Amino acid sequence: MKYTLRFKLTTAFLLITLLFSLLIGLFANITLQRQFKNYVMNNLNDSNEQIITTLETRYRDWGNQWNLTGLEILGVSALNNGLLLQIRDRDGTVLWDAMTQNRDFCAEIMQGMAAKMKRQNAAFRGGYTEKAYPLTVQGQPAGTVTLGYYGPYFYTDNDINFLNTLNRILILGTALAGLLSLLAGTYLAKRLSVPIARVINSAEEIAKGNYQDRITEKSDMREIINLEKSINTLADTLGKQEILRKRLTADVAHELRTPIANLQSHLEAMIDGIWQADRKRLISCHEETLRMAKIVNDLGNLAIYESENLILHPVSFPLADFMKGLVLNFENEFRKKNVTLSCKTEEQDLFADKDLLAQVLTNLLSNALKYTPTGGSVTISTASDADQVQITVTDTGIGISPADLPFIFERFYRADQSRSRVTGGSGIGLTIARSLVEAQHGSLSVRSEAGVGSQFTILLPRNRKEN
Repeated sequence: MKYTLRFKLTTAFLLITLLFSLLIGLFANITLQRQFKNYVMNNLNDSNEQIITTLETRYRDWGNQWNLTGLEILGVSALNNGLLLQIRDRDGTVLWDAMTQNRDFCAEIMQGMAAKMKRQNAAFRGGYTEKAYPLTVQGQPAGTVTLGYYGPYFYTDNDINFLNTLNRILILGTALAGLLSLLAGTYLAKRLSVPIARVINSAEEIAKGNYQDRITEKSDMREIINLEKSINTLADTLGKQEILRKRLTADVAHELRTPIANLQSHLEAMIDGIWQADRKRLISCHEETLRMAKIVNDLGNLAIYESENLILHPVSFPLADFMKGLVLNFENEFRKKNVTLSCKTEEQDLFADKDLLAQVLTNLLSNALKYTPTGGSVTISTASDADQVQITVTDTGIGISPADLPFIFERFYRADQSRSRVTGGSGIGLTIARSLVEAQHGSLSVRSEAGVGSQFTILLPRNRKEN
């Protein structure tokens, strides 16, 4: 049988609280029984001392002699309190003996005490006990008194009533604690289970592909708040990835649809005899196949670059010479468009895969040239510290809008939604560039403002050695 989280938490709270209540009640009962036992035994000793003191006082009041009538009154009073007295004079002659005066009543008292103690504690072991004490008046012996009682201690009716009342209070307290724990457990279980159940429902909705579901309930527990934030963040991330996945599918289809449609129409026209299969038509078909091949090749390269099996060939080389050579290769293209290209670098060595870095910078410079209008400028610069080298490509081009900026490194994403091949290529150049930088344990980031320009920054470890 399956139980809800709230039921399990409530049961757990109840059981734990009841267990602690029972343990505390048991400990309290044992402690109080022991303390009360000590109290009764001390009280019994005090009673014996009081009887001895009373007998000695009476002996003095009676003119240093024993009064048999007075002894009988004292003996009967003690007998009613569960004490059996035997009083002897200084010569050892018995003056008064409770057992002799009323043996049956004494036996009844002892049996009654034994029954009471057994009812109170079935494991109690006791029996008739006697203790003899000397009686002394003004330094002279006056006789002896023997006190008989059910020992080693016994409870009176008042004592038993007190203990029973105490036990009832402990039982009532345990029951009350159980009730309060049930209420508190139900409340706490609700506070814990409701947000957790909401998280479970949201996770199930995410599993079904509903990435719009969000947890909006407020909680004052840090762990629950963090859990809810994590689920909401997961939903956001998966939602964005789903959008990008659909966009990727649509973009791949779009990128391949046009060349395939062109190629198909050209071939059908030539098959139907509408066009002649001349050199011009075949070259056009060949261009379309090259375009498709480039898209497929870029996708294949991206898969390699993003895999863990990419083989790097790092070497140590002077970065300034490398940058100047790269700028020299682009000089003619920038001059044709009347865009200024400048290089600001310092003498330093970099340990990296030179060919892959050239591919990344070629892509960044090509994009900078493509999106920088005539009369603009592009600057490539370097900086370094003891741990890393920074390469920055800055342009004064059209920039990137804040809405597009988080996605420009995604596959086939173009801020230019028209996907014009005049202004854009296959759409995975920046994705490849980032993968190549990250493969060398670096990072590629961008800052941009629409209408102002963009700045791409590469950070690479300066002297990383391959194992």
